[in-house]
Amino acid sequence: MNILIITHYFHPEPIIAAFRINAFARYMRQAGHQVTVIADGTQTKSIEWHGCDVHYVTDPIFPSFSTRSYLEKLSRLAPRHILASLLYRLTLHPSYLEEFKFTRLAKKIIKEKKIDLLLTTGALNLGTNLTGLRLKQCFPSLYWIADYRDEVRLPSARRWDINWFMLPHHRRRVQRIYDRSDLLLSVSAPIVDMIRRASAHGNVLEIRNGYDYPEATGCNFQPHFTMSYIGHFYHGITPDNWFRAFAELLSENRIPSDSKIRIIGNPYPVNVPDAIRNNVEILPTVSHDEAVRISIHETDVLVMVYSKRAGRRGIYSGKLLDYLATNKPIISIYDPTDVPGELLAETRAGFAVDEDDIPAIKNAILECHRLWAERRVLPRDWEKIRQHRRSHQVGLLLDYLRRTTTLR
Repeated sequence: MNILIITHYFHPEPIIAAFRINAFARYMRQAGHQVTVIADGTQTKSIEWHGCDVHYVTDPIFPSFSTRSYLEKLSRLAPRHILASLLYRLTLHPSYLEEFKFTRLAKKIIKEKKIDLLLTTGALNLGTNLTGLRLKQCFPSLYWIADYRDEVRLPSARRWDINWFMLPHHRRRVQRIYDRSDLLLSVSAPIVDMIRRASAHGNVLEIRNGYDYPEATGCNFQPHFTMSYIGHFYHGITPDNWFRAFAELLSENRIPSDSKIRIIGNPYPVNVPDAIRNNVEILPTVSHDEAVRISIHETDVLVMVYSKRAGRRGIYSGKLLDYLATNKPIISIYDPTDVPGELLAETRAGFAVDEDDIPAIKNAILECHRLWAERRVLPRDWEKIRQHRRSHQVGLLLDYLRRTTTLR
């Protein structure tokens, strides 16, 4: 196949969304297909990456909008932020103008390289799936896959900064992406089911995120019992109940007084209680490779914190899947009835506890401490864990295409 991928997130972007698209490009190319990528970049240029032709396009208002806006939320207001904000208010799409540059370049590549398959991607907003919609109109025979990393959520009309007149157009665009694509992808069964119900064709496939490093079947134990959270506390997530459970265990002398919590790479303020201030380390952001190394070699427990109060279902969190192959116990502080709980149960990789259940959080910490004290690991189901290799997940998509289409 001749494949074209269009994305705002790609190498060398240091975020989970980019890792997903990197895997599509890399492993499709390894399977013998010709892969071309159009991606957001800080400058217009073309490179070769793992055998893929990559063309970077700049946003005319906010160069490399996706990552810069993600990493600079705490920075001072600048003219580019104001322009991007105005563009969003007019279009409900932060990279609306850049999409036209994507579309123009994509048309040229489709004709020159005789593209068979187009893959575009988006999360809570339209993303490059809007470009896919435009290209499908121009090239109806093109097989178009629209990938969703998360469920689609429409902007709230109650917000003062939303253009009310654009909301109906936004809804129609989402519906047209659902209906006019040939295949829709998402990352978990609940989101897949939701998209399938909304789509006219119902062709939706679950392609999970995953990990992309060798499984660590050995284990390193720290001299002091250490739990780590690697990443951001976003969407109103806080470690407050985790801290409370940890503080109570220390005060009850149920875990050693020199036990540690490490928060790595979180730019947002966290409220560390005075009682555990000396036990909590706040460390700066590290590269993804370094985060994997720390997960394997410098911690005893890996913690995921989310919040059911956001009202979302089917959210694995990229870090949870990144933690799977570390051979370290995982504590998921979220909703044990949602997909993280199911994943930890089927892989036997850790413990899922409700975010409001302090006794359950304490018990999970105690179980992990017992493993550390006895120098033992959980009896992981490695066969199920290996199904979350990114190469395996891309293989599932390629198998689906071989079975259901004439694409080869």
